[in-house]
Amino acid sequence: MRIIAFSRLFSALLLATVATVGLASATPAWAVDNISINPGNVPTTAAGFSSKECDPNLGGGPFPGQDVWVFVLPNPNVQGTFLSLHLNFSTPTGPVTRDIIIPGDANSGIVNGMGTSKAFIRTPAGWTLTDATTTAMISGTGAPNNPHFNLTHTCPTGFVPPTVPPTGAPTGAPNAGGGGTARPSVPFWMSLAAAGILAPVAFVLIRRRRVTNG
Repeated sequence: MRIIAFSRLFSALLLATVATVGLASATPAWAVDNISINPGNVPTTAAGFSSKECDPNLGGGPFPGQDVWVFVLPNPNVQGTFLSLHLNFSTPTGPVTRDIIIPGDANSGIVNGMGTSKAFIRTPAGWTLTDATTTAMISGTGAPNNPHFNLTHTCPTGFVPPTVPPTGAPTGAPNAGGGGTARPSVPFWMSLAAAGILAPVAFVLIRRRRVTNG
C-alpha cells in the first residue's frame, strides 16, 4: 500500500512540475534592451516626413517655431513599452541630442495608454532627426526579433490639418441633390420662343381670328 501511495504522490508532483514549466515557457520573458529607430525613417525633418498629424495627447500642435515628433513601438506584445529614448538631431549650429524619459513634461513624454507605447518630443523647427535609440521592455532579445521602433508622425510648425466636410453636406450637381448653384426654371412658352416655334404659332392664331371676324 505504501508503494502505491508513494507512486501516486510522485505522479502528482511530476504533473505539477510539467504544468509549471509549461506555463513559464508560455509567458514572455521580459527584459530591458536597446533597439534602434527604423532606418527608413531617418534622416528627416518634421516638415519633410510623409505622415503628419497633430494629436493633443501626443505633444499637441502645431506650435509657432516648434516641431513635434512622435515615436511608437509597433508590436507591443513583444516590444513592451518605452522606458527612454535617445535622439540625435542635426541643427544649423551642429549636432544636438535630446532624451525622452519618465516622468515627462509638456515638451516630451512617454504615453502607454493608447494601445501601443508612444513617445513625443518638441524641438525647434527645422531640426533634422538623424538617428535614435530606445531602451524598452522587450520580450526576448532586441535583435533580430524586435529590431526597430518607428517615427510614426510629426506635427511641424505651420502645419494646417486637412479639413473634413461636415457630415451630410450636399455635394455634386443641383439636379443630383448636390449643393451647386441651381438654375431657375424657364416657363414653357419661353422655351418655345427660344426654339423659334412660338412665333409661327402666334401668327396662325392671329390670322385665324381675323378671318373669323371678317
